[in-house]
Amino acid sequence: MLNRQKNLARFRDEEFDLAVIGAGINGAAVARDAAMRGLSVALIDRGDFAGATSSRSSKLIHGGFRYLPQGQFKLVYAALRERERLRHLTAPHLVHPIQFLFPVYRGRGFNRFTMAMGLTLYDMLAGMPFNEWHSTLNAAEVRETEPALSRDGLTGGAMYFDAWADDARVTFENVLDADLHGAAVANYTAVENFSMTDGKIASAGLRDLLGGASFELRAAKFLNAAGPWVDEIRRMDDPLSKPCVRLTKGVHLVFARTVLPVRESIVLADDRGRIVFVMPHDRYVLVGTTDTDYPGDPAGVRTQPDDIEYLLAVLAESLPGIKLKNADVAASFAGLRALVRAEKGAAAPSAVPREEVILESSSGLITVAGGKFTTHREIAQKLVDLVMKRLGRPAGICPTLATPFPGARPLGADDEPGGGAAMRSIPAESAEIIKVRYGTRAPIVARIAARRPELAEPLSRGCPAIAAEVVHAVGSEMAHSVGDFLIRRTSLSWRSPLEAETAAPAVARIMAAELGWDRAREDAEVASFTHEQQSRRAIG
Repeated sequence: MLNRQKNLARFRDEEFDLAVIGAGINGAAVARDAAMRGLSVALIDRGDFAGATSSRSSKLIHGGFRYLPQGQFKLVYAALRERERLRHLTAPHLVHPIQFLFPVYRGRGFNRFTMAMGLTLYDMLAGMPFNEWHSTLNAAEVRETEPALSRDGLTGGAMYFDAWADDARVTFENVLDADLHGAAVANYTAVENFSMTDGKIASAGLRDLLGGASFELRAAKFLNAAGPWVDEIRRMDDPLSKPCVRLTKGVHLVFARTVLPVRESIVLADDRGRIVFVMPHDRYVLVGTTDTDYPGDPAGVRTQPDDIEYLLAVLAESLPGIKLKNADVAASFAGLRALVRAEKGAAAPSAVPREEVILESSSGLITVAGGKFTTHREIAQKLVDLVMKRLGRPAGICPTLATPFPGARPLGADDEPGGGAAMRSIPAESAEIIKVRYGTRAPIVARIAARRPELAEPLSRGCPAIAAEVVHAVGSEMAHSVGDFLIRRTSLSWRSPLEAETAAPAVARIMAAELGWDRAREDAEVASFTHEQQSRRAIG
């Protein structure tokens, strides 16, 4: 159980082996790996866990088929192996197969031969079982599979498997596992400065952004995993440090399936060969992404009218019978990628390599930025190996290679497989909702609902979340706002955007009771989330 106040006290009182700044996917994975190897670890973020890029991805756990023509075979191989590890061993409750239809059009991107060769290599690198290998289709078979696709220039296509996941929950389970292995973790805790001893960083000045207190965090090593803000942290260490990352923006749109009634998940290409995914999830369809340079404040990244115009144009070209307009956007979200900054030249954003950048300053600050979400575990392994070396300790065998996430491990000897008595005591639909989100840890939420039956009900009509989850999120997952719960702990803001908006008052009411909010704070939380959600669809 995550206990923020206890962990803040630990920050003040203990000296750690490693302090990780940033609880996106890279920082969370490093904290998990380091704690599992026996290091004393502190993990902090000035926002919420997965509060930026790591909750605004395409939700794909994939090798990146489009990187093969760029010659990035090592990256694709590593990503595919990590995909299979997550899907079958470490996070099968969160990572699920998704089958894509990839149509081929004359003069646009791949031809049928290169598509077939590329997907054969893709499946071989992944070590896919034969029953999950891709299949090639002729034009008639593509039209039969997805009638909405344009027939103009269609030459054929293919069906192939990748995987998808709730990116925020994957990040959070890394945080949770770090905590379970003894790490001290806290969100809404900002680094304000560093203090040096003999030219090395000895401590960081922190501010508790919820309580307002300031204090020192002492550690032998500091690791900067602040995502789009890594250069800001580096300048605290060395004001003269040059930027190491190039920020590019990725925008996704969400539509109701009633207005975008596709049968399949589809890979579309624009006239420059850029990839756009169309992915149905329950009652909604996720479409993305863009890839454009972003020169502004990372905190201000937003979906802009030209982002929507671009994605609607790609959809209109490939799905001409489906007439979408701005008003059909149910929700949107924008995130930033931290890409390697090239010394010379300026390639198009989509052509920039997706490998991570790892730097080490003269003061000992280790910085990591970029990399694919899918390869977070491997990136963390490299970093913790480096930290162990700097601390003079043997790296040993990396424990994350085979250790399942908390939601994929047995909860305890007293819990029956599949949920036990608590799971059986709540409605079957509610039990299924929490099983999908929490895996083997679902009984923890079910016990709350069993003790208070009114909490076993959905938060609003048709909402795929129950009231007990709010109590759990506040008490055990460090949720401090309605947005924390609806955007990151459950991802309802994109999975079920309209239902999330109607659920906001119930979420605020429960959080008010748990956290002691007054009515003004409760109303402000609802207003804040509702405004953000409405702004994500009323753009332009």
